[in-house]
Amino acid sequence: MLNRLILMRHAKSSWADGSLTDHDRPLNSRGKRAAEAVGKALNARGHAPDIIWASDSKRTRETALLLIRAVPGAQAIEYLSGFYHASAHNVIEICDQRGEASAPLMLLGHNPGWAELHHYFTDQYVDYPTGACTVLNRINDGHWLSPGAWQLIDFIKPRELE
Repeated sequence: MLNRLILMRHAKSSWADGSLTDHDRPLNSRGKRAAEAVGKALNARGHAPDIIWASDSKRTRETALLLIRAVPGAQAIEYLSGFYHASAHNVIEICDQRGEASAPLMLLGHNPGWAELHHYFTDQYVDYPTGACTVLNRINDGHWLSPGAWQLIDFIKPRELE
């Protein structure tokens, strides 16, 4: 049974190269620092994921790779094209089709879907900036995608780590 679910929006991306598609935009230097800082914070707080399901955009790929560098041990990353700019509803459908993970899982993607996911699981509306990370612990054995199965235990914003 999955006991920890982490939601993370990709770190800050670059707009420097106007010829790139949105899907191909990389992280900027601030985003790279933020991804590493969030990874270190998750590890230090005992919230590090074992599995990451991420959008397949360049900025989410880079965020995931930088994040796991800060976390010791083996982690698995799976890139899902369906997460690219998905709504919370679409993310829930994709996750339901994939089935419940057996180890701490991070869902890594884009706004507005990830802000919607935060609201879905916590019933709280918050500013969800780039690099923001919601950490949820399982509080009952209900369906793993039911909002009532989770409790918010941490909310990390990269600017608070600087």
